[in-house]
Amino acid sequence: MPPRDRHVFKTYTRLRAVEEALFETLADAVGDEAVDAVAASMRIVERGEALYEHPDYEVFLDLAVYEHRVDGQTVVERHFEEKAPTTASDEHTVLTAMTRSRLTLLTLGAKDAGVGVQAEDLLFGGSLFLADPALSKERSRGEIVILARVLPFDGFAMTPCTPYLDFDPQVARMLAAGLPLESSVPMTERYTSVGARLALSTDLSRMALSSVDSVKEALAKRFAANPSSMPA
Repeated sequence: MPPRDRHVFKTYTRLRAVEEALFETLADAVGDEAVDAVAASMRIVERGEALYEHPDYEVFLDLAVYEHRVDGQTVVERHFEEKAPTTASDEHTVLTAMTRSRLTLLTLGAKDAGVGVQAEDLLFGGSLFLADPALSKERSRGEIVILARVLPFDGFAMTPCTPYLDFDPQVARMLAAGLPLESSVPMTERYTSVGARLALSTDLSRMALSSVDSVKEALAKRFAANPSSMPA
């Protein structure tokens, strides 16, 4: 393994352990009301303990931890403020990445076996190296697009311990072409506000869990006013 890959792998492994421990604490703190609110926004009928058995519970939990706000703060931001870890600590590094994270669509490219995979952000632009040993070992199966929360670090990014979701490539292209044409504001600026980020994260998660045909039909209607937004 080249020196750069060894450094990324070692750093990733250390920070992943911190992130998993933090998420367990945050998941305990977030509360059923937050998960219920997320489920309601995604038109899921189950509430309370019934949600624990739902096959997509981890999707709801991710949104509850990272997006749901009480008194203007997410549970991540509140924990960061209350614990105030030292700047040089791994906990500070991970919490900073968690507060800067965003849910987006990634198309996966070249793999560094055992370390990670190159990825392109279809919604906000730019490329990144996604440290993920398991993903780097997956057998190639054509074009792969995933809906993933990206935690940015120095020199690489990683997904949280909550799962990423497979996303239909054609639907992803429809969104990548159509969303920018809905506003003159660049995507990176358009989704900086709390409300806009929450709406996008909820919409993307709902699409990933819905039938491909129903999502294509809904997007075709949504983007009908901008025919150039439709993929060829």
